[in-house]
Amino acid sequence: MPASPAHSSETAPPFTHRFLHRVEPAGLAAFLAMEDRLMAAARRHPGFVAETAPAPLGREPHAGRLLYASELSFTTPGAFMGWMDCQERRDLLSAAERGGYRYEGRSDWEGYARWLGEADRAAVPVWKVNLLVLVVLYPTVAVLRVLLRPLPLDAPTGLLLGNVCTVALTGWWLVPWVSRRCQPWLEGTGSQRGDRLTLAAILASLVLMLQLFRALPATSA
Repeated sequence: MPASPAHSSETAPPFTHRFLHRVEPAGLAAFLAMEDRLMAAARRHPGFVAETAPAPLGREPHAGRLLYASELSFTTPGAFMGWMDCQERRDLLSAAERGGYRYEGRSDWEGYARWLGEADRAAVPVWKVNLLVLVVLYPTVAVLRVLLRPLPLDAPTGLLLGNVCTVALTGWWLVPWVSRRCQPWLEGTGSQRGDRLTLAAILASLVLMLQLFRALPATSA
């Protein structure tokens, strides 16, 4: 079933999450009604791009539950996570989950390649993308861990908030910023010497950050 389009970003592909729903046959009507309410709310959320209505996939071999699949696309991973954790969605799901509503999901991370800005126009080796993500993800996680530590949050809430901040910072600013500066290395358009120097600088920065975070009391604990 085709997606319902909205305003998509012209500079980067949207972030898509695929849901697998397991539905008791007796609860099919309630499930479809719940999905209609969720999709209507998602369309109003910032960053919404497209969604598909649940499509039947058949039944489970033994349990007999009905299987349905749907997709939801947002402009960025951060926008998607904002929808997943927003109060409106949680309010809609709370009663349904008490009645047995369940779902599973997976996302189109593609080795974090969708987090790149201008460099995603060319075929980029996945290992290079992942290495660039690592070089910004490591310090971001380390610093946010220190900043969020004083907040009166339980561990799961702190973890969720830290992930939301990390995805927003790396996806919207840090990874695109680094990718633009390493674009010749990413796309293989630079000189061999330049490629080696870029790789050496990335690896050296990881080692230096490791030693720095080991030495600082706030990040070594």
